[in-house]
Amino acid sequence: MQILITRPMVLCDASGTRALVPGLTVELDAASAGQLLQNQAGILIKPAEAAASAAHAEAPAEAPSQPRRRKAADAQA
Repeated sequence: MQILITRPMVLCDASGTRALVPGLTVELDAASAGQLLQNQAGILIKPAEAAASAAHAEAPAEAPSQPRRRKAADAQA
């Protein structure tokens, strides 16, 4: 699971001790992710099954962007 860290937290598990800082995006196992979400220290970005299927999906085609229409306020500036 991919988690965006929103609060500082230290995780201690079988793989060791990890200090996580806000703004960091991490890939965690279900147990560690559950602990982090329970403490409200992160936001779920991609669940485990979505991350696996996203690796095989094609990137969506972008719609062509249209230029911004000029407004009367733009002409005065």
